[in-house]
Amino acid sequence: MGISEQMEAQTKTPPAVRLESPGVRRIVPTRRRIRPLDIFREPSVVQVLASRDFKIKYKQSLLGPLWLLFQPLALLGGLLIAFRGLGNVQPGVPYVVFALTGLIAWSFFQASMTMGGASLITNFQLVKYTPCMRLAFPTASTIASLPSLAVTVVGALVAAAVTGTIAPTAVLLPIGFLWLFVLTIGSVMITSSLAVRFRDVISAVPFLLQVGIFLAPIGYPLSSLSERLRVLVDLNPLTGLMEAMRWALISGYSPSVKAIGISLAMTAVLGWGGWLIFSRLETTMADEI
Repeated sequence: MGISEQMEAQTKTPPAVRLESPGVRRIVPTRRRIRPLDIFREPSVVQVLASRDFKIKYKQSLLGPLWLLFQPLALLGGLLIAFRGLGNVQPGVPYVVFALTGLIAWSFFQASMTMGGASLITNFQLVKYTPCMRLAFPTASTIASLPSLAVTVVGALVAAAVTGTIAPTAVLLPIGFLWLFVLTIGSVMITSSLAVRFRDVISAVPFLLQVGIFLAPIGYPLSSLSERLRVLVDLNPLTGLMEAMRWALISGYSPSVKAIGISLAMTAVLGWGGWLIFSRLETTMADEI
């Protein structure tokens, strides 16, 4: 090869290298990034948040945790006056046992919804600026309400034992507690996630709870209602749960099988629907809170 040919070979332009692939790459935000089992990966976070929520609830309060006793007793007194005294309601079993068994479900649900519905809003700094798992906040608020459940359960068991109406099926009550927890956590996940985008939920929850106490058979039996009211009350998911708990605790109590079936179906819908809504909205909570 001559000198001229060597120089020509050295100055020849190398083939162009493609810097881009022929395909088009699209980057889209994920629709869901959490799984139900993720809550068990950081149990210490849930424990700390639940302990903090319980302490804050009674901080700088004169009665402190004694409110756990005062609230169900005051509500029981109101039921005795309104339904037993003025309405002359006859549930067929000792009224105190009947009402306290209904308060088992209602007190826990009310406490969890009141605190859990605003759990993400009250912790907006942690939601916005830290990688803390958002599912931990409504879960911790629900767990922090367990003392309310324990107080009413003990009261109902003592009342049933004193009146001699406690049933052997009371050993099945833990199944009812699990049922109640699934129903409650599903409702809390829905309200807490929607409250991030629609702040009206924070104002609506207390109002709905005030109305809901009359749409749940806490102080009256289903047999005392008319057909139209019976249909409306049966649609309350707490109705069938209360009926199941009364059947398990009170000897000789005849529950409404229809109400129990409706409650089971609605619990499944609220539990699964709560997870779908929360996991879908969780990806944008830091931007919308």
